[in-house]
Amino acid sequence: MTTTPEPAPTETEEKQLCLGCLEPNKPTANFCTKCGAPLSSYAATGPFEHLFAEGSTYRRAAEQPHKLIVVMGIWLIFGPLFLVGLMVISMSSSHDPMPRLYGAWGGLMMLFSPFIIWKTTRNYLRLRRAAKTSEPI
Repeated sequence: MTTTPEPAPTETEEKQLCLGCLEPNKPTANFCTKCGAPLSSYAATGPFEHLFAEGSTYRRAAEQPHKLIVVMGIWLIFGPLFLVGLMVISMSSSHDPMPRLYGAWGGLMMLFSPFIIWKTTRNYLRLRRAAKTSEPI
């Protein structure tokens, strides 16, 4: 069984640029191959694909928060999740398996939420500090 080699890509082949990282992607791609940002309307509206698009938004907000309102939004989203996780853990002291499962879920929320809050706040302060040092006086 012989296979024919695929033709080499030419320079004239159209590419779709990611708006987040400017990576060239195939025209039919739904997500960027480099940063995972949604490239098509299907990527943002498909039931399963919506989860990836939302994750890309949170990742971009945590890694490059350029405005204080973004940091405040992350605090408003993940701060209550931390408190709910704390509440779930405190309520799951029974020996039944379901409350233990809820306690594990609450523990994950308590670990995940402060990390996202810390990362976003740290990155915002770093970007702000870098912008102040690069501005002419």
